[in-house]
Amino acid sequence: MGFTTIIDILGATIIGGIVLMNLLRMNSNVVQNESMFGHDKNLQVDVVILATIMDRDFGLLGYCGDFTKMDSTAIIYGDSVSIRFLADVDNNGAFDTLYYYTSDTTTLSHTPNPRDRILYRQLNSNPPFVVANNITEFNLNYLDTFANEQSIPIDLTKIVNYVRIAFKVEDPFAYDEEYTEALWRRLTVTANNLIKK
Repeated sequence: MGFTTIIDILGATIIGGIVLMNLLRMNSNVVQNESMFGHDKNLQVDVVILATIMDRDFGLLGYCGDFTKMDSTAIIYGDSVSIRFLADVDNNGAFDTLYYYTSDTTTLSHTPNPRDRILYRQLNSNPPFVVANNITEFNLNYLDTFANEQSIPIDLTKIVNYVRIAFKVEDPFAYDEEYTEALWRRLTVTANNLIKK
């Protein structure tokens, strides 16, 4: 009777250990999933806010409250990571200058993510406004009326009718050495306010 009791105790200990290990593993998975989904949700909100701002601004590309001033050369300067263009933001009949550009990665060197940078939006000569501080990619392409990609840099001499925008945001903090990311891509922003020539 004593021998079977020891075997029963050992069996119960082994089974209890297996159950405990499974519970700990399940708890770890729940914590990881909750963290990843929470970070993902925050990034999705960031993307929606940023996309809304950019949709509004790029929709005004070349727009002026005084229709006689609208022109197809509204992009003052553009390259693959920055753009300066004319738009009547306050609808007063005079062009404003909007400037989108990114910092380099050293600006956010205090965050664990080595790729994140700041996306700035500057209106006229006002101080730049931080639109996003977790951008890891920001890409612009410029197309003419026939959707042919224009060589960069873009200036007032080139006619641009479409702009392709793509950006990626990442969480500045990794979970288990993985950064949560979210992408937004607008294949063609039609500059409705530009005269097609």
